[in-house]
Amino acid sequence: MTAYERLVDRLRDMGRKVVERGSQTMAQCPAHDDNNPSLSVKGIEGQVLVKCFAGCTVEDVVAALGFTMADLFDQPSGARYNYTDPIGRILRTVERTPSKKFLQSGPKKSGKDATLYRLPEIIEAVAAGRTIYLVEGEKDVHTLETLGVVATTAPMGAASFKHCDVSPLHGADVIAIVDKDEDGEGKKWAEQVKAALTDNARSLTFKEAKTGKDASDHILDGHDLDDLVDVDEPVVFLRRARITWADQIEPEPVIWAWEDGENGRIPAGSLSLAAGREGTGKSSFGIWKAAHITEGTLPGAYYGSPRRVLYVSVEDSWKHTLVPRLMAAGADRSRIGRFEVVSIDDDELTLSLPHDNDLLEREIKKYGVALVVIDPLMSVIGERIDTHREREVRSALDPLAKMADRTGSIFLGIAHFNKGGGTDAASLITGSGAFKNVPRSVFGFARDEADEAGGRIMTQVKNSLGRDDLPSLRYVIEPAEIVTRKGITTTGRFTFTGETDRSVGDVLRDSRAGSGDADERRELDQWLLDYLTAEGGAVAARDVIRDGKDCGFSEDAIKKARIRIKATSERQGFGKGSSVVWSIGAHIGAIDATNEKPAPMAPMAAPMEISTTARLCPECDQPLEAGKVRHGPCYLRSIQRDRIEGRSA
Repeated sequence: MTAYERLVDRLRDMGRKVVERGSQTMAQCPAHDDNNPSLSVKGIEGQVLVKCFAGCTVEDVVAALGFTMADLFDQPSGARYNYTDPIGRILRTVERTPSKKFLQSGPKKSGKDATLYRLPEIIEAVAAGRTIYLVEGEKDVHTLETLGVVATTAPMGAASFKHCDVSPLHGADVIAIVDKDEDGEGKKWAEQVKAALTDNARSLTFKEAKTGKDASDHILDGHDLDDLVDVDEPVVFLRRARITWADQIEPEPVIWAWEDGENGRIPAGSLSLAAGREGTGKSSFGIWKAAHITEGTLPGAYYGSPRRVLYVSVEDSWKHTLVPRLMAAGADRSRIGRFEVVSIDDDELTLSLPHDNDLLEREIKKYGVALVVIDPLMSVIGERIDTHREREVRSALDPLAKMADRTGSIFLGIAHFNKGGGTDAASLITGSGAFKNVPRSVFGFARDEADEAGGRIMTQVKNSLGRDDLPSLRYVIEPAEIVTRKGITTTGRFTFTGETDRSVGDVLRDSRAGSGDADERRELDQWLLDYLTAEGGAVAARDVIRDGKDCGFSEDAIKKARIRIKATSERQGFGKGSSVVWSIGAHIGAIDATNEKPAPMAPMAAPMEISTTARLCPECDQPLEAGKVRHGPCYLRSIQRDRIEGRSA
């Protein structure tokens, strides 16, 4: 028997008039002399709600019935709310006790592990184009569900909504019902909701209860959803269609921020990429460009007009590396700003794209910035984005390219080559193909081992708005001594020395010819092991092959590597929904530098088990599944970073 049925039966046993209308009932209140039914009773999942319109408290009503507060719940311990993944597996449990205490089990810290309540229903409703109601607690979700609508909330209280993954609400029409709290918590919650859904929901409307504090009070008082009151927040239409006919768009010539003779290399207002292996001087190229922009000496649109530069450096020390390099390059340091993101407590945070786009764009416009250097670009892509999947990477890079177009600034991203054996510099860029597809210009950098003088080569491998056959340029990194207050420091100075007939592709081809096939096989085997491990041990074959190609490996080579590392291949599912899955067995191997055979490693992690003493991932400081040492995407990024920096074995 539910709490609702138990309470209604008790009212009848006491001789009270009861008028039932589905799950909501009006009855004579047992706590006072009630001639006209003034007690509203409503059953929701797991509990019953009561309200006396004559002013009796819930405690008064419960006492008059001979009940305890626990009798208002289906179970004496209270209500239990399960948060699940998209297929219904429980990730977190919230228990509401009769004394209104909330007990959490599952991940202790909110963060990317925090999912929306009723997630499977939300995903289905958004796909069907239904409106989603967003409230501050699970009780309100269940109350709204009695009206046939889809509702959701986030765990850990209203103040933690900012930590919840709201991506399932992408493209949805959302109505947020704000609690009317005396302490202003409802308003703070609304601000977090607006910030989180601005880049996700199609529309967002804020409403509040006509009477009472929250959605449950509103419904218990007999009001309908149409009676909700608009809050003094405008409806925010976050996504809408717009069509501009081509004859209304005035054509304009390309403005080249960097010209080489009569040809343009980098257009103003665009995203550009400089990529190469470790130690080839691509970061020094960023310094070279920044210096010329600040001095107004870069041939092109900014020549004779010194401009400001913002520099985002995730890895290099400013006082030991970047400032000496800027001084060696002759930069006007008063026009170069170190761009950082800080918390409300002034703690340094890593720039995260696209989350911090608004912060970056405001500063660009404020200071009239002509160049933004991001070194390395991969390190500022948001942690929830899988950098091997083009669609996800585009969610960070496409807005960046549009920002460049709006502001007229150049965005120069520094990127690394993967360990593939190809000779196409653009295809060797670590991560998804989006890193080569989105930028308007891509430059490859390589050390020319055939040059006894230690020369290097820069080749423009992509030039979407100009000539694609521009000559490669030779350059050197010359030693330079910089006088500081604490003594002399030595750094490098990037200097072009002229054109060359050789290209970065030629250098890569020569390097490939000089290396053994065994080295390439070991390299690919280790990549495949790292990839499968980071993705939990089992991945659809089509995804492995696609991402492997993005890293410069051929499909045939990837399939052979699968056999060498003894990964199984089997078809899962039935009919059109089936797919071939590659998985590593009970033991996985690491490729030894002197032996092609995998060396045994620890057993794979067991299926996920929720633990209140879970370890934290050293990369993102979030709880881990049992047996894991870090999250899959974090693990893969750390592997890539270690290899890029030459720290791996």
